[in-house]
Amino acid sequence: MRLDAVHDLQRVFRKILAAMAGPGTIVDLSREAELLDLDLPLNKGILLVALALLDAETSFAVASEDAAAQSDAIAHMTYAKAAERGEADFVFVMGEAAAAEAIAQARSGSLVDPHLGATIVVEARSLGEDGRLLLSGPGIESTARIEIDLEGGWIAARAAKNVEFPLGVDLILVDPRFRLTALPRTTVVREEA
Repeated sequence: MRLDAVHDLQRVFRKILAAMAGPGTIVDLSREAELLDLDLPLNKGILLVALALLDAETSFAVASEDAAAQSDAIAHMTYAKAAERGEADFVFVMGEAAAAEAIAQARSGSLVDPHLGATIVVEARSLGEDGRLLLSGPGIESTARIEIDLEGGWIAARAAKNVEFPLGVDLILVDPRFRLTALPRTTVVREEA
């Protein structure tokens, strides 16, 4: 692995923070993904997020057709513990797995500990700017537009999960071209025709 476990992963972490602070902002992880010369059964962008955010004190679940192999790879690379979707700190949704179902099953924290809501990392088919999704909320001056190519139902599932703020889930989306964006629970997403 040519990826520098300190400097390159710090850069990935800062890019994730920038995406969380500016919902709808698309950041590029392709430089760091090129440095990953590992042959693992998952998107290198997803692996970079896992390497930057998970450690031995965190738990995760995987929703995908190849969940067992992908879960083993993430656990091996990060030392994080696999858990059930409803108990995991992070839920990774890959391939054709239903993001809406994973969002509905993820934990949303409690009024005493809202920070215990899960972060859901989703492999989108593609991400783009100036799309049909209109974003508003903290970190966005007025509104922002983004295109997220993902199976249907995830917007409604996310809205239902985040209806009792500060409870809810945060989303990080990564596409096959290693572009990443984030939708914190405070971001309102509306789909325009």
